[in-house]
Amino acid sequence: MNINDFIHPDDASALNNLKSIPALPTIIDKVMQYGYEEIMWSSNVASNVRLTEKQMPEVYNRLPPICHQLGIPVPELYLQMSPIPNAWTSGTSRVFIVVTLGLIRRFTDEELDAVLAHECGHILCRHVLYSMLANAIYDLGDSMMEGILGTIGNLAMKPIKQALFGWSRASELSADRVACMITSVETITRVLAKLDGIPPVILKGLDLDEWSSQGEDYERLKTGNAWSKIVRYMSNSDMSHPYGPVRAYEVKRWAGGDHYEKLKANMQLQIGGSTCPNCGFAISSEWVYCKGCGTKLK
Repeated sequence: MNINDFIHPDDASALNNLKSIPALPTIIDKVMQYGYEEIMWSSNVASNVRLTEKQMPEVYNRLPPICHQLGIPVPELYLQMSPIPNAWTSGTSRVFIVVTLGLIRRFTDEELDAVLAHECGHILCRHVLYSMLANAIYDLGDSMMEGILGTIGNLAMKPIKQALFGWSRASELSADRVACMITSVETITRVLAKLDGIPPVILKGLDLDEWSSQGEDYERLKTGNAWSKIVRYMSNSDMSHPYGPVRAYEVKRWAGGDHYEKLKANMQLQIGGSTCPNCGFAISSEWVYCKGCGTKLK
């Protein structure tokens, strides 16, 4: 899989802005020296249930096929006994995904696939290092971070926080695209509505197209006047995730284009295992010429 096929433009732009902050490499080094990654993993393995082919295989066995389709190693998978539906990915040297009991109880198998694919999308798009840094700032708090970073913390934390949160919101849009490739835009939209806390009694009668159109209304603030842009910034500047209707609108817009259809078709061909000897594009046995580079196949 080519990650450039999935990266949302806002994700790429926000990451470039983040990398342009001179203090960022020092902050990453300091957080890693503090042992945040090891702390996260050790806390996770001690308090959550690791799922395997023997431990809740009905949940775990949904993960390897998704990883195979995306061409990534299978990460460890854990279950947290929280009633709140949620999932996240952490770790760089030892990557793991956590899903909550509330999520697997409330979500259908297809919706669980979408959640797992979304988390795998973060791995595929190489989000995990920066998302772990954002989580460190959330978890440790300003005073702790300043204690770890010293003078750099006082000078750099505010722009770093804003840049990280802006990128974090944009990265979710890329991961949603990956999930859409594995399932469908309708499934992703239902998942987002459930994660937004919409109860089943409301969800069963909800017009999800109408709900996602609210995201389009919100996104128009991007291209409005100066005050509209200020309002948009003030409404979400401290959020790590975009609003649910915004995510639903963005993934629906992307899935409505020819690019999505070509990627989906190519993924199905890749599952078959045949690729062009010249460019590596997935090919069908019926093709005379590769549709990726034009090389004659027969």
